[in-house]
Amino acid sequence: MRLSAVITGLAMLAVVVSGCGSSKADDARAADAPRATPTPTPRKVVVVVDHKKTAETMTTAGTVRAVLAQVGVQLGPHDLVTPPADAAPAATVKVLRLLSDPVTKMVKIPPPIVRKKSSKVPAYSQKVLRKGRSGLKQVQVAYVRRHGKKVKAVIAQKIKRKAVSQIVAVGPQPTGAGSAARLNWSALAKCESGGNPRAVNPAGYYGLYQFNRQSWATVGGSGLPSQASAAEQTYRAQLLYNRVGGRWQGQWPNCGHYLFS
Repeated sequence: MRLSAVITGLAMLAVVVSGCGSSKADDARAADAPRATPTPTPRKVVVVVDHKKTAETMTTAGTVRAVLAQVGVQLGPHDLVTPPADAAPAATVKVLRLLSDPVTKMVKIPPPIVRKKSSKVPAYSQKVLRKGRSGLKQVQVAYVRRHGKKVKAVIAQKIKRKAVSQIVAVGPQPTGAGSAARLNWSALAKCESGGNPRAVNPAGYYGLYQFNRQSWATVGGSGLPSQASAAEQTYRAQLLYNRVGGRWQGQWPNCGHYLFS
């Protein structure tokens, strides 16, 4: 009796243990069951067209193109989109309407000129202390529509190389040259050139006081007298008067007497 009771108890225990676990078939069915897909979280996207806010939407779209379709913005064949149309949308999507494909070119940036006063440089003269270097700018140009017209416009630009400033020492600009400054130079200029600092005589005379090139150079002038400022022309005319010892007759035989009017 005791042996049969033990055997019966072991059999019952085996049944209980077997019922507590899952079968291999159950495990296979669990592995094949479809998993739940997480729901995307909507996020806010602002759409800007031609630099103006056009739309704002909460979206779960996976591409910029889908976002634009959602807010009713259609892309033209040449439009620029940032981020690209097939990329994931950013917080702001920018569309620039174009009538042509962009053309990229490199443009030189002239070097800035920095002028510094210097007493070591002759009056109305200048000296380059450091040569400048042009910069480079990458420019994108395309046709756009503005005010109903098709116009070419710069749509993007980027500095590729900064310009280096040119430094120039500039000499003093005195208002007169000694006692000669007290003479009536405006009257002389009116007689010689009608008071026009850009006057040119075909015979080879230039500016307010009708300098020739040689006399202009002897008093430190460079270039043409008619290219200099009126103040410099007057200053150098006074230098010329001093240089010839006041003998104005050889320089301004017809109008020189006006200096004393």
